[in-house]
Amino acid sequence: MVQDLTSSLFLVSALGIYIHSFFLSISLGFPLVIITLLYKFWRTEDRDYAEAVRIATSVLGLNFALGAITGTLVEFGLVQAWPGTIFAIATFGLMPLTMELIAFIGEIVLLILFIVTLGRVKTPASIGIMTIYAGMAILSGALITLVNSWINVPWGTGSLPNALNPFMPPYGPNAVDARSLIRLKLQLLSQLMAGRSAEALQNPAIAQNVGLTLTDPFVAFYSPYAWASVAHAVTAAMIVGISVALAGYAYRYFRSGNNSSKKMIRAILPILLFLLILQPTVFGDSMGKMVAVYQPTKFALMESAKTTEHNPLMGLLAFGDPQQSIPGFDQFRKACNSLHGQSLGDLTRKVDPSANPGNLSSASIEQICLSNLQAIDYKMGLISFAYSVKIFLGIIALLSLCVVVVSVFRVRVLSGIAERLFGSLGQGRLVLIFSIVELAACAMTASLGWFIREVGRLPWTVYGLLYPQELVSPVPIDPIVLAVFTMIFSITGMVGVFGMYLVCTRRLKFIELLARGAGVE
Repeated sequence: MVQDLTSSLFLVSALGIYIHSFFLSISLGFPLVIITLLYKFWRTEDRDYAEAVRIATSVLGLNFALGAITGTLVEFGLVQAWPGTIFAIATFGLMPLTMELIAFIGEIVLLILFIVTLGRVKTPASIGIMTIYAGMAILSGALITLVNSWINVPWGTGSLPNALNPFMPPYGPNAVDARSLIRLKLQLLSQLMAGRSAEALQNPAIAQNVGLTLTDPFVAFYSPYAWASVAHAVTAAMIVGISVALAGYAYRYFRSGNNSSKKMIRAILPILLFLLILQPTVFGDSMGKMVAVYQPTKFALMESAKTTEHNPLMGLLAFGDPQQSIPGFDQFRKACNSLHGQSLGDLTRKVDPSANPGNLSSASIEQICLSNLQAIDYKMGLISFAYSVKIFLGIIALLSLCVVVVSVFRVRVLSGIAERLFGSLGQGRLVLIFSIVELAACAMTASLGWFIREVGRLPWTVYGLLYPQELVSPVPIDPIVLAVFTMIFSITGMVGVFGMYLVCTRRLKFIELLARGAGVE
């Protein structure tokens, strides 16, 4: 029953996060578009740029509201469906999430300030306001990613994950009271065996018995994995957001053929091309190295490493050493076997002699470790395939954008090749087709990257420490309720996208619909 509920809530949670992430991408990408167009207007005094800024600002304002709505739903849904995550939120995530709330308030204030002063203050002032807003938006996204990164790599728990799963590396300094964390783990395992999952974390008496867990509230900021994740995830979101703008301008250029839309395309293409090159070569490479070091099981899944293998190229890329082998599941099982004869009671008494493991005293750590590997081993084909498709789509996105670049800019030799290959389409149709392909490839690449990130760390919710069954709500949820919630969330996303389309193409119609909905004649 718990397993069925966990699977259902995984799907609903994933849907909510993906819908929210679409609006989040526009919130991160459009400020760069607006800043670029404002700069162009400042330097040229071309009113086409000013009109484009006005439309992009309208889209950003509506998108921000939709992002806030869906983000609130996701956060409440996570706390209600996964109450056990309160442990992470109230400890390791406390300072990042507190700072994120401040950044979010800053976003609201600055976006309103930008909207009401646009056209009423000098252009450099508007550029400055939007730049600070973009900084707040990036900071907000970075801090949320920081918390998610702790769930993927629980920095500050020292060697405790290694004691349970010896194939894992130490996770930074020991910023927790190991005795408290062991008590918490025992309580969760006891509740899980009784079929009550996260009920333990909702019991004040148990929380009091566990005691203080975290000794450094800033430890999540020290994780090298977290900052590699921030750079990788935030840049990916920016790329998707700017790609949405590019596809919009490409559509207008195709429909009208006017030079105004082409100017907007030429303005934002250099930024998008720079980010699309920077992402895999710098941020993606750094992210891959962090996964290889700190998430060995996920790295093995991505590389389809059933057995330990020697690949000089992959060893160089992942570890900086061509002699380094790629650890496989055979090596992980040997590490588990090294725990033979050790029980959970032994580990508990070693860390906290006063703790009472109860009926878990004889539980074999070796069997727990092996069962973790068994629970994830079957996902190897899926994760490896998703990773390969992600790499392929990333290449398609870059090549498609290059076609757009050499179509609207005269690039020696390359523009001639593109014209010979695709000249029959006409420039407007060619730019539209490849802009849409680039957007679709970028969106799917980002989606697959997040899928690999989240599914790849299973069977743990907090990698190496806590399981989904320990953190999921113990309250039964009617499947009909989940279906209705899913439908409403999906409709919200579709209506939001349609609203932004109206803002871009029929602004007066959008204002008319708002007035009618507000009862204003």
